[in-house]
Amino acid sequence: MLQRGSKVVPVPWVRRLVMDAGRAAHRRHAVHGLFEVDVTTAREALRRHRSATGEELSFTAFVIACVGRSVAAEPAVQAYRDLHGREVIFDQVDIGLPIEATLDGVPFAFTHVIRDAGRRSVRDIHREIRAVKADPKRSPSVRKAAWARAYLLLPGIVRTGLLGALHRLPERQRALAGTVGVTAVGMFGAGGGWGIAFQLHTLGIVIGGITVRPALRAGQLVEREWLQLTVSVDHDIVDGAPTARFVSRLRSLLTFADGLPAAPPPAASTEAGGQIHE
Repeated sequence: MLQRGSKVVPVPWVRRLVMDAGRAAHRRHAVHGLFEVDVTTAREALRRHRSATGEELSFTAFVIACVGRSVAAEPAVQAYRDLHGREVIFDQVDIGLPIEATLDGVPFAFTHVIRDAGRRSVRDIHREIRAVKADPKRSPSVRKAAWARAYLLLPGIVRTGLLGALHRLPERQRALAGTVGVTAVGMFGAGGGWGIAFQLHTLGIVIGGITVRPALRAGQLVEREWLQLTVSVDHDIVDGAPTARFVSRLRSLLTFADGLPAAPPPAASTEAGGQIHE
């Protein structure tokens, strides 16, 4: 018997896809790394750009652009192993990003793939994310909703097996979900913190929150903005060395506001941001 004030609602079909993804993710042998990056220079550059031009570029788009360039420089971190046991290493970086939107009056999250992210500008990526949030039907993922509903008619054990095998079909993985997964927790709330998401890609990144705390610069304590990031890799495919090179490059690009129109020159960034030490 229902208690007063409670109600029974059907489970949205998109939620069933998330449940299947969680079951399939258990097959991955993931290694997770949690770290922080000083993004004060980048945040200041975004604020200066907005003040000077009125254009508000997304911080998430900036991080995605940096991830794309870092993966392009170390493509082994987005390798996939096919059914013959061979590794397929893509040159193009296609980033799958969950986006929350409203479709037919119902809020839901879907994965939109940002193609060729390693060669695109922050502004270009920002405009694509904004356009898809405004009109979800612009995303090929949403246009495949009928296929997803048909997939849900299959028995649960079959669905989980198909999702678990997707990463052994590299071209299908790339077409449906991208080569790298990025989850922007900061898009759904404020504050600091890390997150660990389902491991459905060889490389997955969770953009966490941003905290403000003092750091020692030139002998003085100054307030800095720190971004929390989680980097997860499938250790069956990627070893520590390429992962470390990827993380090092990503740190550098984020710290020095790479690609932002109002970013100071590297020398000024080094003085303001300094080196990052754990």
